[in-house]
Amino acid sequence: MRSVKKKMGLKSMITLGFVAVLVVVGLFSLPMIVDTVEKGTYQVKQAAVTGAMDAKMTPGLWLQAWGDIDEWPKAETFFFTHDNDTAGDVDVDTSMEVRFNDGSMCKISGTARVIMPITKDEAIALTTIRGHKTYLDVQEKLIKPTVRNVLRSTANLMSARESYSEKRPDFVTWSRDQITNGVYVTQETTKEVKDLVTGEMIWKHVKKIKLGEDGLPMYQANPMADTGIELKNFEIKSFVYEKKVQLQISSQQEARMAVETAKAQAEKAEQDRLTIEAEGKAKVATAKYEEEQVKMRAVVVAQRDKEVKIIEGERIKEYAALERDAAKLQKERNILDGQGLAEKRRLVLAADGALKQKLSTFESVQKYWADAYASRKVPAYYITGSGGAGGESGNLDMETKIFQQNMNLLMLKQLGLDMTISTQTE
Repeated sequence: MRSVKKKMGLKSMITLGFVAVLVVVGLFSLPMIVDTVEKGTYQVKQAAVTGAMDAKMTPGLWLQAWGDIDEWPKAETFFFTHDNDTAGDVDVDTSMEVRFNDGSMCKISGTARVIMPITKDEAIALTTIRGHKTYLDVQEKLIKPTVRNVLRSTANLMSARESYSEKRPDFVTWSRDQITNGVYVTQETTKEVKDLVTGEMIWKHVKKIKLGEDGLPMYQANPMADTGIELKNFEIKSFVYEKKVQLQISSQQEARMAVETAKAQAEKAEQDRLTIEAEGKAKVATAKYEEEQVKMRAVVVAQRDKEVKIIEGERIKEYAALERDAAKLQKERNILDGQGLAEKRRLVLAADGALKQKLSTFESVQKYWADAYASRKVPAYYITGSGGAGGESGNLDMETKIFQQNMNLLMLKQLGLDMTISTQTE
């Protein structure tokens, strides 16, 4: 009994020891079986026995199954600078040297954000088809040559001075375009240009971008096509020209500025001339306009006076016509009044025989005779006949009275007056 218990205790101890060994071995073997994908990275695995490729693109644990695993960044910054200007940059000159179409040399510095593949197939193809085992290998064998070819292609399309001044924006734009689509297909041409330093016309061989039938640039094959890699935020930070090139550019810029200044002065002189000419024409036009205004005002005034006179003449004519009409009416009225008065008088005379008028006339005549008779000069004697006999003045008075009576009778007859008083009674 005691021996049985002893055997069972020994067996338990062996089992526990075996389990402990398995646990220890499992703990040591766990990192070889399970791995963790950190954030900002992805992993590509090659199985130990079968060699099958797999990739884990998201953070977390995954079964390693005794294979080789390579870790890749999802994004990195590619530096090509001549100094250490950021924490991720190395303290060496990694700028890229280019040659412009005038033979000038320059070192260009910049950066680009490298976005790595985001799909499992692209990540596996980058190692199996493209043959890149690490990100550093991708940077040195793919990204750097691509950026260098782009910068050299762009520099070959302009001179150093042009890259320094008017074509600097084109350099950046063309470089970004080629980074995305591939290096431009170019063609060589010869053109005559003016040397800004000597002022002479010279023939120069230059390259220009070849355009397709659609008018868009033609591109060479892009080495990063179908890799899943993209270059974003491409930036050119500086152009470091050779000293002699810098001096040449400065001289050319001075010459160019002198030419531009002279051109500007000539244009200003021409503009001043045109301004003075325009001002003169404006003054002439103003004077002419003022004269026209005076003329127009005079015409308007004359026309107004004419119209006023016409209106006044019409008014006078109308007034004269009215006066004529009024005079005519007045004449007709006077005629009518006269005719009425004559008719009235005729009727009055016909009614009483114009007795009143006749009596008035007879009275006036009698008064005249009376006044004449009273104021006469009568001599005491007068001589009648040739014998010289004379008589008294009384006889003369008698004759006068007889003459007066005869004249009265004649007047009464002419006036139709009957001075007798009727004695008949009814």
